[in-house]
Amino acid sequence: MPSRSDLSDTIRLTGLTATGHHGVFDFEKREGQPFRVDAELTLDFRAAGRSDELQDTVSYVEIAELIEAAITGEPFDLIEALADHLAREILRSDARLLAAEITVHKPQAPLPQSFQDVSVTARRTRADLSPRSVGEDARTSEDAEASAGVGAPEGAATTDAEVRAVLALGSNLGDSTATLASAVTSLRSRAGLRVLAASPLARTRPVGGPPDQPDFLNQVIEVATTKSPQELLALTQQVEAEHHRARGAENGEIHWGPRTLDIDIITYGSARVSTPALQIPHPRAAQRGFVLVPWTWMDPQATLGGVFVAELAAQAADSATVELAEEHLNTGVRP
Repeated sequence: MPSRSDLSDTIRLTGLTATGHHGVFDFEKREGQPFRVDAELTLDFRAAGRSDELQDTVSYVEIAELIEAAITGEPFDLIEALADHLAREILRSDARLLAAEITVHKPQAPLPQSFQDVSVTARRTRADLSPRSVGEDARTSEDAEASAGVGAPEGAATTDAEVRAVLALGSNLGDSTATLASAVTSLRSRAGLRVLAASPLARTRPVGGPPDQPDFLNQVIEVATTKSPQELLALTQQVEAEHHRARGAENGEIHWGPRTLDIDIITYGSARVSTPALQIPHPRAAQRGFVLVPWTWMDPQATLGGVFVAELAAQAADSATVELAEEHLNTGVRP
């Protein structure tokens, strides 16, 4: 049987074009120009070949969205940097990817000579993803675990294949304190996921939905995972179901209504995902004090979209109503 390193299954996406503002010169950043990207992704899609199911392979739709976001996003001086960034971000987006080869074309590069194209190619494998390059902040893995008191044994570090993600948990039905503790324990027990840090519980007022529902208990945790964003979503929904969450209006669920348990993926490294089922970073996290405030309790230096979470929390309309849950008031726990 071939090893993972022998596999040669490939997904190719060729000629994705968008306007970006990358370049050394001021006029390039100001005026923009077209960039074209080719992506060749190495993975094992034998399971998809047998099942004919999208969940068993990597979605080229999501890869295309990630590429477009990088082209149109924050500018780089060099297309070498853009290619390197894209190769790493694509690998981070799905743990099933073994390698990514990215070619960035700059057909309107500012050259006085007559030419057809300028391009660079970067090939990266999972071995190129160091722990500090998969969405970590300045803390080491050991620092994060020591501050949380949870996670892997002493001295264990985030592995090359792991990506750090931030999850937000909420509950306002039943014994919410016990539910959140049980959910974190359940997440910690899952293969391919380690809980690195957890905030104190926050008591918050419901935002949207029926006005007469109970207050929520909310918590933010940081995890390290080898699962893809889609696999992580499936896992969190399994944990919700274990705690009697019935999703969908057909099951009587009210939009923004009461929940036995809600788990949202807020970030997944620095990946961007946009599908009908999943958007990362969470599109409303930057306005939700009930997420931002406990997140700052867990990590005062955390950032979201390049902005300190503490700054976003100060601007969120509901932040003033977020309080340390009474469960912590007499235990010495303080944000």
